[in-house]
Amino acid sequence: MTPETNKNDEHFAEDHIYEGNKREPYSRVIAHALIGLFFAGAGLYQFIRIQQWEVTGGIIEMNKLQQLLYKLVGKWGILAFLLLVAAVFFYKAYARWKRIKMQERR
Repeated sequence: MTPETNKNDEHFAEDHIYEGNKREPYSRVIAHALIGLFFAGAGLYQFIRIQQWEVTGGIIEMNKLQQLLYKLVGKWGILAFLLLVAAVFFYKAYARWKRIKMQERR
């Protein structure tokens, strides 16, 4: 008789969603998706804010990372960076969801 999951596997605790984990298995999927939506929204918000600032002038507050990105690659770089971070979280949510579905089929 072979075990379903190898306990020496590095992802044992993460893969074995129904034993040892008291939380709902979909909570991480939802959390990663919401974090991804936050970063995508923040990227669009920053892009629109910087675009309006470029047209109207005046003063805009940016943190050091935003200032560096804006000096190097402009408003498109900030948007691309935040969308890339959002894509990472969306991928993590999708991978976790897929892993849950695979275990439900067993």
